[in-house]
Amino acid sequence: MATPVVLPDGKKIAIDLLSAALDGVLVTSELPEGAAFTAALPVVRVLRIGGVADARGWSDPASRDNPRFSVDCYAPAADVDAAMQLALRVCAEWELLPGQATADGIVTGISQETGPQDRPEEPNTGVTRIGMTLGMSVCPPRVTS
Repeated sequence: MATPVVLPDGKKIAIDLLSAALDGVLVTSELPEGAAFTAALPVVRVLRIGGVADARGWSDPASRDNPRFSVDCYAPAADVDAAMQLALRVCAEWELLPGQATADGIVTGISQETGPQDRPEEPNTGVTRIGMTLGMSVCPPRVTS
């Protein structure tokens, strides 16, 4: 019986690689609450919103996951341009991801479905949010014998 290929966790790979690239920025999938959120700014939240996995078949065991992410960049509202500048940094780093790897997998491709855009927060929250939709393809890590 063949050993099943375990697909990598694309969200974890995205968070790990962006965290390594964005010094001084909290990259997470869950926002801190209350005062902890404000204290953590700037913050990038990565949420998986879809994407499918594919396998090439029995003769070629290569498999990959193609997650799509909603990526939100948060900064203090008092610094009007900070969230947009953070979003542009994320986009620039995203372009550099193909070929990068973590223990969980390798990024084989990326896409940008929507560029940075305003995603207004509730009034009087004290934060500005800019978001975009990004995609990537990831393969399991290479195993060397």
